Amino acid sequence: MRKHGSIWLIMVGIAVLVLAACAPKPAPTPAPTPAPATPAPTPVSAAPTAAPTVAPATPAPRPATPTAAPATPAPAPAVKLPPTLSFATAGVGTTSYIVASAFNEVMTKYTGTKLTVEPSGATARWVPLMKTKDIDFAVGCGASDVKDAYYGVNYWTDKGGPQPVLNAAIGHVSPYGFNVTDPNIKSVADLKGKKIYGNMVGMRVVKGAVDILLREAGLKPGDVEILTFSDVNEATKGIQEGKAVGLWYIPTVLPIVELDRAKPMYGIPVSKAMADKVREEFPELGFYTWKKGSGIGKADITYMNQPCSMHVRADLDPNIVYTVLSTIYAHYDDYKDKHAILKEWTPEQGPTVIFSPFHPGAIKYFKEKGVWKDAEEQMHQKLLAKPKGQ
Repeated sequence: MRKHGSIWLIMVGIAVLVLAACAPKPAPTPAPTPAPATPAPTPVSAAPTAAPTVAPATPAPRPATPTAAPATPAPAPAVKLPPTLSFATAGVGTTSYIVASAFNEVMTKYTGTKLTVEPSGATARWVPLMKTKDIDFAVGCGASDVKDAYYGVNYWTDKGGPQPVLNAAIGHVSPYGFNVTDPNIKSVADLKGKKIYGNMVGMRVVKGAVDILLREAGLKPGDVEILTFSDVNEATKGIQEGKAVGLWYIPTVLPIVELDRAKPMYGIPVSKAMADKVREEFPELGFYTWKKGSGIGKADITYMNQPCSMHVRADLDPNIVYTVLSTIYAHYDDYKDKHAILKEWTPEQGPTVIFSPFHPGAIKYFKEKGVWKDAEEQMHQKLLAKPKGQ
């Protein structure tokens, strides 16, 4: 029995072995099979070539982003304006005072920022206040004096040298010359033996033009007594009191128009030859026909004129300057009919006379409007290159 059992066990063992031998060999999971995949080492040297090439190409988007960002500044980031900006002008009732007051209305209405109008008088009074940051903007009719202040020459040589004042825009053009109460004075030569207000503190252009015109009329120093005045109100008061027969100033300003009602005033014509002599020294001044009915004008006469312009503190944020100009000009219809001179305050007029450098914020605005072109840029660069103190 034990023998049969052993035989049985042996037969079962053999059967198992036979079955195992006949079973299909499972594709030996031989780990070695993947080995052929490794032979791809041949391509490995080629692969790196392709892979790295793509990698450097992908970074391109990174430079692209920064490049695009600077291009967007066109819309200019919104700037938070201060609640007030100080705005210097000549005396109350002058054309510059009228302009600043109209602009204040626009700025207050559309931005909430108030332009505090400060009738400071001549250039010499408000320019130093830009250095102390007490004045931000100014409107005046003293282009030559602003130029002197920027370069630190003439009056400014011993008054602190170059000043931080730049141009923002040219506005209206005003008649500029001798205005007298005596109807018998019909020429500059007729001023002989008279007293006239012809030396305004801090405005070289007034005394300078007066001296040249008197000389060209054949008058000698001392033939006309030149009185000094600090602002137009002082001069008109003196004329009313009989201290002088007239003054050299803009004949369309309110103090002179009011004086004309009490004592009729008359402009004295000048010839082009005389005006040209003045313009050799003060090229910012012009020559034209002053029309009857403008200010105290009682007839059309040949006269000198001067551009009246807006100026700005040199270190004022360009975005503020840009925003002020764009706000004002965008609402031209709000102010153009408030006074005849305000019609002339347009973007097109803005860069028409370039006598000293413009503020970057103003340039940005005029470029955007398409009125700052190659000629303006060339003149601006020429003025920037001119050494100060000369």
